[in-house]
Amino acid sequence: MRRATRHLVAGTTAAGMAVLLRPGSTANTCARRGLDHAVRRLRHLEGRLRGLDYRLSGRHPDPDVVDNVLADRIRSTLGRVERRLDLPHVHVMVERHVALLHGEVGSDDDAAEVERTVAAVPGVVGVESYLHPPLTRGDTRPSAGRVVHPPSPALVRLVEAAEGAGVPATASRAVIRGILATFADRLPPAQRAHMSGHLPPDVRPLLTPPRRIAGARPPRTVHDLVGRIVGTTAELPLERAEQVTAAVIGVLAELVPDDAGDVAAVLPPDLRALWQRSPTR
Repeated sequence: MRRATRHLVAGTTAAGMAVLLRPGSTANTCARRGLDHAVRRLRHLEGRLRGLDYRLSGRHPDPDVVDNVLADRIRSTLGRVERRLDLPHVHVMVERHVALLHGEVGSDDDAAEVERTVAAVPGVVGVESYLHPPLTRGDTRPSAGRVVHPPSPALVRLVEAAEGAGVPATASRAVIRGILATFADRLPPAQRAHMSGHLPPDVRPLLTPPRRIAGARPPRTVHDLVGRIVGTTAELPLERAEQVTAAVIGVLAELVPDDAGDVAAVLPPDLRALWQRSPTR
């Protein structure tokens, strides 16, 4: 009886498999659909696991993407963040897969969110941020307009130097910030703080150096300095970049005569010569 039952079950199973595997049968079609679905799920899971491995190991997909494509990818990603935080557009440049960010934000938290967002974009290996919170005293969010306050005499001199060297009046303050922030990055924190103490409140924030998430290093030569300023300051006329940089830094040196020697002592030789190029010395 048991042997007969086993033969019956085996025969039934074989018949079932024959029907299942018969091309064109309903069972065969359903089985193939189920198998295809399982394969797609496994491939999707494999892709997600590879992505997780990239993130956990600190790597990024698309490591060979060119800089201009990567810059467009970053700008597209930032659009949603800028609208949600009610921020002006962040200026983005990419240099050897390092994202250079420049612009105004409303708070340290806003700057940190923008920087984290950019660091997570596939292909970015580092972030150098010149974003400066908070908005200058008296400024407001883009949706509320701007309020203008009279500048200090020191800021007026810096503006006159920038405009005299060829910067449009509408872009002078952005250019000055880009130059001073990049130059300040070469100074030790104690020296930078000491020099800032001799400047009026509307100039001090301009000396805030960039924040870095891996990747970039402070410039050591005038060529590097000007290149970095151009990369983070869209408003700076390219053909006048070195002249404008020299003019603004020359005025800064004149504004802090008591610190001039100490600043020169901590600069690399090429930048020291730029600092000491002021016509009053």
